[in-house]
Amino acid sequence: MKKLALALIFCGASAFAATVTYTTTGTFSNSLSTISAGGVTITYTPVTVADTVTAPSFANVGSFTVSGAGSNTFSDSFTLTILQSAPPGGSSSTVSTVSGLLTGTSSGIALSFTPANFNIGAANWQMFNTPLSPPSTNGGVTTIEAYVTVSPEPSSLALLGSSLVGLGLLARRRLAK
Repeated sequence: MKKLALALIFCGASAFAATVTYTTTGTFSNSLSTISAGGVTITYTPVTVADTVTAPSFANVGSFTVSGAGSNTFSDSFTLTILQSAPPGGSSSTVSTVSGLLTGTSSGIALSFTPANFNIGAANWQMFNTPLSPPSTNGGVTTIEAYVTVSPEPSSLALLGSSLVGLGLLARRRLAK
């Protein structure tokens, strides 16, 4: 009975963990992955090899490299596209695009995304406003991350429910002895 109870607990605990597999692309308003403005060059490096995270977790969606020196005073748009192959799984893929705005001021370069939260299938992606590292810090490289969660599927909820029913029956049986 103890083995059955442990198996039910592990099944219920794993019901909410899900694997998310994805790649990314990104372009600035010039349709390229590099812009130069105010004496500064910014290059986006996408996730081109399928990356997998177990949600809920942070996912790397690419990095920006800032080089050069200048006034940093500029504004440009950035479009991030996420191609998610799991979930939903199988051979289908889902794409979502989120817009970012790069703003350079004398105090640095900031990146903000709109919308900050969006869904791709059952996965919810949460983007964060991020200051980009100057060339003197970490070689000017800033990794952009999103927090990914996955809504449980009905079968996962059924698995969790049956685990709880099984534990309840075990407890009832022990109390009856």
